[in-house]
Amino acid sequence: MESYRADMPAAPTSIRLHLTWAQRRAFVLTVLGFQALVWADVLLDDGRFGGSWKTALAGVVLAGMAAATWWIGTSLTHRGVVVHAVPTLMIPWSEVHEIEVESQLGISTVVVHHGVGARRRTRLSAPTTGPLGRDAQFQDKVRVMRTFWAAHRDRGADAA
Repeated sequence: MESYRADMPAAPTSIRLHLTWAQRRAFVLTVLGFQALVWADVLLDDGRFGGSWKTALAGVVLAGMAAATWWIGTSLTHRGVVVHAVPTLMIPWSEVHEIEVESQLGISTVVVHHGVGARRRTRLSAPTTGPLGRDAQFQDKVRVMRTFWAAHRDRGADAA
């Protein structure tokens, strides 16, 4: 005999919040355009407009940065908030005091207030929304973050 709601999916153990394609698009397409122009100059014009192995190398570095935009974001786990940046930062739920939305120049970002004793502020790279990179689900993502925090903040103190 199965229990009530046995067929229901379990609550997620982690949630990953990425930048949207609209937020990455301008940078990624600019880098691809740069690479196309550099290689066209090197292959077709013998580098007459400055295309060389040095500019191609700079383009490879930029392409790596464009690829890294897929990695940038925030994860919500049962232990805390994981900020995917360089370096990666893990903020335990037990240290989070507030999750706030700040708006500056029309760009809304999430700020996590945390720390034991001295309060720290960490501005998250995702989720975010603004005039050049709209995220239609920004408010829903903030609500999910706050709900996850409310569900796990007391357990973080017990697990430590």
